[in-house]
Amino acid sequence: MKFQHLRFFCAVVEQQSVTAASDCLHISQPAISAGLKALEDELGRPLFDRSGGRQRVIPTRDALRFYEDARDILERCEQARAIFQEPKPRADVIRVGVLRTLAAGTVEAALTIAAGTPGPLWSIREGSPAEMTAWLAQDRIDIAWTTIETPSATSMPLWTEPFVVMVAPGHRLAALAGTGVRPADLEDEPAIGRTSCEMRSGTLRRSGIRLRMVARVAREDLVLRLVAKGVGIAIAPASLAAGDVVAVPFDDADLTRTIGLRWRKDLPDATVGRVSDILLRSGSPDLPR
Repeated sequence: MKFQHLRFFCAVVEQQSVTAASDCLHISQPAISAGLKALEDELGRPLFDRSGGRQRVIPTRDALRFYEDARDILERCEQARAIFQEPKPRADVIRVGVLRTLAAGTVEAALTIAAGTPGPLWSIREGSPAEMTAWLAQDRIDIAWTTIETPSATSMPLWTEPFVVMVAPGHRLAALAGTGVRPADLEDEPAIGRTSCEMRSGTLRRSGIRLRMVARVAREDLVLRLVAKGVGIAIAPASLAAGDVVAVPFDDADLTRTIGLRWRKDLPDATVGRVSDILLRSGSPDLPR
């Protein structure tokens, strides 16, 4: 199966015509038609309903399923090409992955200290824990400021912070800010789901927490805005509490995240020590009381 034929196929599905695909790819229509015919011969069945002529071709149901896999193959190939062609890191730069859900003030404090400290410049890339695991394996970052779940020879915990329930000031649960909320208090409570949440799937249910999700949101600032407007509550790390929300601790649910460093095996100890020293000098986040 040729890579070029997959490109032709995906372009025709997306453009819904051979003519438009030809214009998009800057390849002649006969070449695209021949490539599609070769792909169909290899797969053993037609991919398009051509009853509309060349102006419009309709992918079959099987072709639409095949399209998802073909598009994934093309995207992975492009990603591999981009990684291979990335310039090698400069010796005077350290590439630091930063957890996307760290509090902005915490990151700002660390980067300010790093900028004023002699040594390699920091090149920052934000991502999720899974993304940073991949970037370390792909040599796209040198060290990751991220969550630590399992201790290892190439990781170092820095601090642990609790998850809290974030509510609007007028919410009934705001009165429990000084004592804490129990899982039963959250039964069927409307909630904003954080799609960037670091907790493993099922953690809340295993803790006896049953919520009714009314929204799933990636942006932390939007989560806080929706909570402040009373759309729903949110469960998030305590350091993210800001603005017009009240952070209510859990009374009997041990939900926490550990923040630390993970690095490549070949990273010099001196570099790891320099980064950890900067992060510790910046201090752990100020957590709401």
